[in-house]
Amino acid sequence: MNRRQSLRRLLQAACLPALYSAAPVGAEPERETLFSAGPADVLADFQRFLGSRDPLSITDFGGPHSRRDVAEVLLLHQALHAGGWTQSLHFLNMPTGERLLREIGSGRAICSATSYWSEDIIGAESNLSLSSPVLNQGEFEVGLYTLPSNRQALAAKNLEDLQGLRVLSNRNWVVDWRTLDRLGFERRQHVTNWELMPKMLAAGRADCLLAPFQPTADLSLKVGEVSMVPIPGIKIGMQGTRHYLISRQDPRQQELKTALDAGLQLLRQQGRIRKAYTQSGFFNPKVSQWQRL
Repeated sequence: MNRRQSLRRLLQAACLPALYSAAPVGAEPERETLFSAGPADVLADFQRFLGSRDPLSITDFGGPHSRRDVAEVLLLHQALHAGGWTQSLHFLNMPTGERLLREIGSGRAICSATSYWSEDIIGAESNLSLSSPVLNQGEFEVGLYTLPSNRQALAAKNLEDLQGLRVLSNRNWVVDWRTLDRLGFERRQHVTNWELMPKMLAAGRADCLLAPFQPTADLSLKVGEVSMVPIPGIKIGMQGTRHYLISRQDPRQQELKTALDAGLQLLRQQGRIRKAYTQSGFFNPKVSQWQRL
């Protein structure tokens, strides 16, 4: 995930199928191609989840390869369509979060494919604006994921037990880093890349990391060759709202924002946003009675 790729290679190799088919007969000719930027691992799982299906036809957000981020790519499709957006939108794989922000901030991509914390964005990148919230205050809960063989971590019963663990995060993820600081995790380790974190757990360099709950039967999460499980009985509430990012540098940004916000409002009224997060395992009834820190 630290590889360096030119924009040309990204444009040639990273485009997934268009969000929508060509405009109806009689519509004005389509303008130049627009791109939405997303993490490479998320877009790969989205493509596996989607298969040959039309994203606008999907009403069941669960199943193999489903997770919160994948559900958000689907919600982007469906919200834009519901809001009246008709132009095709293609995807760019982004190797890092920093690269994603640059591509959207520069206008090379018009929006993000998944959501981001408002506090991670406000003031950090003046060329970005936010959609209306896709996740509201208090809705985001995560687990502390560890290896099934880490007995010390799995035996943790309270905050004091957890504070002795070595936890991985990224200091540029403002909400995550601040949450760990607020809870008294002094043994935090900064890691720039999400996919490197599970490998560090497997190598014994840390004990746990923050991750959304999964739709698997045992809530387990697998990243590459590393399988992880949540420390049972404990969940962490993250404070803030999450939004799609929109480039201020694209002349169609207001048109897209208007359609996206209208679509998100409609999907929320229909209960589709909650359904997507529930079926993808993010709003998970299995942890409803767990202690929330």
